[in-house]
Amino acid sequence: MSQTILNIALDVPLNRTFDYLNGGFTARVGNRVVVPFAGRNMIGVVVGLSETSDFPIEKLKTVSHVFDEVVFDSATFKLLKFCADYYHYPLGQALISALPLRLRQLKPAVSRKAFAYSLLPNADLSQIPAKKVILHRIITALQAAPMQGVAELAFISSGWKKTIIELKSLGLVSEHEVMAVKASMPTSSVEPTLNGEQQQAIQQVLALTHTFKPWLLFGITGSGKTEVYIQILQKILSEKNSQVLVLVPEINLTPQLEARFRSRLSQYSLVTLHSNLSECERLQNWLSASTGAAKIVIGTRLSVFTPMPHLKLIVMDEEHDGSYKQQDGMRYHARDVAMVRAKQQNIPIVLGSATPSLETWHNSTQNNSQKQQYGLLSLKQRAVDNATLPNIFCIDTAKSPTENGLSSLLVKALRERLSRGEQSLLFINRRGYAPVLHCNACQWVAPCMRCSARLVVHLSQKRLKCHHCGHEQKIPLQCPSCGNADLHPTGQATQRLEQTLQTLLPTARIARVDRDSMRNKHALTDLLTKVHNQEIDILVGTQMLAKGHDFPHLTLVGVIDTDSALYSPDFRASERLFAQLMQVSGRAGRAEKAGEVLIQTAFPQHALFQALRSQDYVSFANELLQERKVMQFPPVSYFALLRAEANDYAQVNQFLNKAGNLARQFLTGHLKQDILIYDPVRPQMERLKGMERGQLLLQANSRVALQRLLKSWMPQLRELPIAAKIRWSLDIDPLEF
Repeated sequence: MSQTILNIALDVPLNRTFDYLNGGFTARVGNRVVVPFAGRNMIGVVVGLSETSDFPIEKLKTVSHVFDEVVFDSATFKLLKFCADYYHYPLGQALISALPLRLRQLKPAVSRKAFAYSLLPNADLSQIPAKKVILHRIITALQAAPMQGVAELAFISSGWKKTIIELKSLGLVSEHEVMAVKASMPTSSVEPTLNGEQQQAIQQVLALTHTFKPWLLFGITGSGKTEVYIQILQKILSEKNSQVLVLVPEINLTPQLEARFRSRLSQYSLVTLHSNLSECERLQNWLSASTGAAKIVIGTRLSVFTPMPHLKLIVMDEEHDGSYKQQDGMRYHARDVAMVRAKQQNIPIVLGSATPSLETWHNSTQNNSQKQQYGLLSLKQRAVDNATLPNIFCIDTAKSPTENGLSSLLVKALRERLSRGEQSLLFINRRGYAPVLHCNACQWVAPCMRCSARLVVHLSQKRLKCHHCGHEQKIPLQCPSCGNADLHPTGQATQRLEQTLQTLLPTARIARVDRDSMRNKHALTDLLTKVHNQEIDILVGTQMLAKGHDFPHLTLVGVIDTDSALYSPDFRASERLFAQLMQVSGRAGRAEKAGEVLIQTAFPQHALFQALRSQDYVSFANELLQERKVMQFPPVSYFALLRAEANDYAQVNQFLNKAGNLARQFLTGHLKQDILIYDPVRPQMERLKGMERGQLLLQANSRVALQRLLKSWMPQLRELPIAAKIRWSLDIDPLEF
């Protein structure tokens, strides 16, 4: 039997593939294989087949096993190959990291079987006692739809399994194994009436469905962007062999969006992909997408790499969100990868946001014949009749001082909503009890020994915690510096604000929403249900509540502390703050009741707040773009950031200086005019998790020039002797510095 040589990519930090003999196995590009490597077995992916090798045939090892399934089709492989090249990341690590965990293991990947249930023909339902309410609810659902899956039955009752077993024992229900289930959620499927702007947006996208075209759906909060997505999906999925990928920035946005899509698109099978799934669920959903069984995939950033053989449209909700940027491993941005995927597969992509990123806004408003011009679709009015944008006011804390974080004007507004039976939301983007433990005698504050950060007070647990490295310790009884026993938690965070509200408004039903309170898998879904049932009066939360949620009875939003972000050294800080405040403001007044937003600040005349009060994103974004052009910052220029860390900063500095000198050697011809290499500096967080950090910034006038330099520079950078002694990474188009 002929021995074909397999080119295999492995999960190792080496920028190359490895040759193996096929050992009689039949293998194709995209197959998973098990191979011996450095004294152990590893999972690899076949990336090429060859008859020859640069190494002697007798020295090549043989693959141990070839799995039957092809995990990457040609389109997905092409996308991941592009990303490995663009982000200068080893191809093997890029491929393996895009797989579900079960497919990275040596043993065969066995997914949990998925089942759907249906009523048997001529089932005699008279034998079921009337008092068995859950049984009757399940039967009603089975009568309403021919097939019900696990997700739909769990929505009806957490005890659905016992009910199904009972129905099966009575001979009333049959069980069917499925790859993906068409869902019918017990929610309204009535189509709302579209306004003219929504209709025009849908028509423009559907006019160009079989070609690559980027669209920015620029709609104010509550303008009905989700409805536009749904109606575009309805049309595209009605065609034979069609799939749609819907990207969301965070897990907590998935359940509400999933319920909307399931109720309106119940005839199409839908799966979700995010880190809150079990590994069995993730594998099952991934396989459903890769076989074409799932027609709709809703997922977070990693799902941009999910194989979908019949992909016809990509939708990216809240495209401006920083969560789309991967901050370790291959540091890709899901928005940019989605754009490349849409172009490679010649399909449209819709980017939705009330506050688009400046990169997207720049591409939507510039006239550049060399680039694909984004189509701009504007939704300027709220979708619900009589719903208006909330009135935004700034409370000057110099004139109305705060007590325990709350001004008297904000407390008065909270009491008014409480008396009217309306809901309020208080936004503070800090979890814990207080950000600082402070000694009044010597001005000591509790530091993290491993990071350049302060420890946060978590009073209920009597602990100090670092939110950067996870270090925690007991709250000291006296100051370690001077022995003073009078230590004060200083500043506001979610737990302290919740405690203050319970004292001021003892009759109010208050719920806190942050990473500490929402650890349970279904905690956020349960809380949102309570909000919609008006079982909660006041929500206190971080950015988990700032976007995507629709609270019809919420009429007041209070913003507790934003001033620290106004004067950040990060040039993107004002863009992020404006987007965050616009998003959280948009939670108010989404139905008939008028909304009001009160922002506590010591700088009410700041240009950002003036733009926010007039809700004029366009002027604010255009002004920021002019600033960026003057400063030659993105999106008019392009950055690459070389980061390094080690126990000793001297090693970091040595590596970065050698790297900078090496890069300057390649600055010849046009590259000398197009690229600027800065000297090494320390980042704002100088020490993280016990490691001393430094960084080197490269700035270029064109993406092509930057990639030309990186292509020559990176191989030599890897060969530096000092490079093996420290941890380092390259971040293309960085968002954080």
